[in-house]
Amino acid sequence: MTPPLPKLLTVRQAFVDTLGLSLPMGYKAVREGLIQVVRIGASVRIHPEDLAAFIEERRGKRAAG
Repeated sequence: MTPPLPKLLTVRQAFVDTLGLSLPMGYKAVREGLIQVVRIGASVRIHPEDLAAFIEERRGKRAAG
């Protein structure tokens, strides 16, 4: 049996709703390749594990800095 697929997040769901950041900041992160995305046609989606990795990477930078 195939495991269920995770619900992919929109940039708004990931950055605005989940992280409380601005939508332009989310699209900037996508544009600059700071977060891994799934592109389906013109749509951009973010896997929850990639959002978690994005957060963890930033936590590491804060601790190291």
